[in-house]
Amino acid sequence: MTTNHDSDVRALVFDLGNVLVEIDFSRVLSVWAGYAGLEIEELSPRFSLQNKYHELFERGEISSLAFFKGMRESLMIDITDEQFLEGWNSVFVGEVEGIYDVVTLASIQYPLYVFSNTNAPHQIIWRGLCPKLLSKFQKIFVSCELGWRKPEKEAFYTVAKAIGKPIHQILFFDDSPENVAIASRLGMQIVEVKSIKDVKERLELLL
Repeated sequence: MTTNHDSDVRALVFDLGNVLVEIDFSRVLSVWAGYAGLEIEELSPRFSLQNKYHELFERGEISSLAFFKGMRESLMIDITDEQFLEGWNSVFVGEVEGIYDVVTLASIQYPLYVFSNTNAPHQIIWRGLCPKLLSKFQKIFVSCELGWRKPEKEAFYTVAKAIGKPIHQILFFDDSPENVAIASRLGMQIVEVKSIKDVKERLELLL
């Protein structure tokens, strides 16, 4: 899903999870289930990131320990903070295959930015996972530092203002239909990313 406007693209903004870096929450559940003495099939139906604890955590409004406690209660598991963190941080698989070359090519002609809903422990992991890839980006915007998270419109306005380009001249890549819908409504040009092919095809029109 793409939108094209007559206006020029002056900046590219990329989501992180499943756009630049592959993530897999089944890995998280597997670790937690192992420590809790459960089958992953028992734990999986209890797990959702659509909850107040996760939203507060992604905005940087609660501590890691408060998040861990809230999530453990909602999951009904009795594991330590260290065990929870180990599982939580196991979500990252690695760079999306082929994305480094795509991003490197784009960085020759455009300023690139990352805009991610993330939290303090995860940020440590993914920054260490792909420093070479992330070096291609001029700035990395993270929800836990902004105090806003996608799809809140204030998050998009804050990022656009920091980039210093009119919002309609920013091209935004994200795998969330909700995030790209809001971004489009606010005037951004958007690409809903289902695979690296969507990124490549849109950039081929630009480069």
